Amino acid sequence: MPRPYLLLLLLLPAGPPLHAQTEYYARVGAVGASDLLHDALIEEVKVRQSIAPMVAIGGSLPIGPGYRAGLEATFASGGFKVEERGNKDDLGTLRTGSLMASLEGPIARGVRWRAGLGGLLYWPSEDTGIFQQGGTTRLLAGAGADYRRPVLPAWDLMASLRYDFHRFSTTELEARGFSNAQGVSRISLSVGLSRSSR
Repeated sequence: MPRPYLLLLLLLPAGPPLHAQTEYYARVGAVGASDLLHDALIEEVKVRQSIAPMVAIGGSLPIGPGYRAGLEATFASGGFKVEERGNKDDLGTLRTGSLMASLEGPIARGVRWRAGLGGLLYWPSEDTGIFQQGGTTRLLAGAGADYRRPVLPAWDLMASLRYDFHRFSTTELEARGFSNAQGVSRISLSVGLSRSSR
């Protein structure tokens, strides 16, 4: 078989993804997190975020049959508190923003898995407590699942479950002698709309 035909046959499987649809989406929901700080060496101290409303926007491109690569940004804003010696104090508003590059693939009809890496920014309303020297940016790893159901010709209803993990510390915590970063898990549930376009 001549070389040009062999090359054409090798490229045929890659043909459909080149014409597959680009997807964009937006979702709203809520995110909850484990303690930012939990220390009981001398006396128990906890710093915890409240469950916070969140928004997410993102998009993806096809990279192979059934698989896509994408980028997702999220923003959440809620309160956080410190509990020490049995007393609870409100520390104000804590906003978080994340940007994550991800891969996704099929699980079953309408359900897809997602996994990615990115960064998470903590942005407190006031420089106080563990954020006395400002916010912090942390490396973020995450996974989740999306369910889509068509509602209009180019639009799908989208429901998403996400889990992510990062190691938390701040400049203020390190100055106070907390040399080890603490693991923080976050879980979010959200719903929205996705749109595909060529």
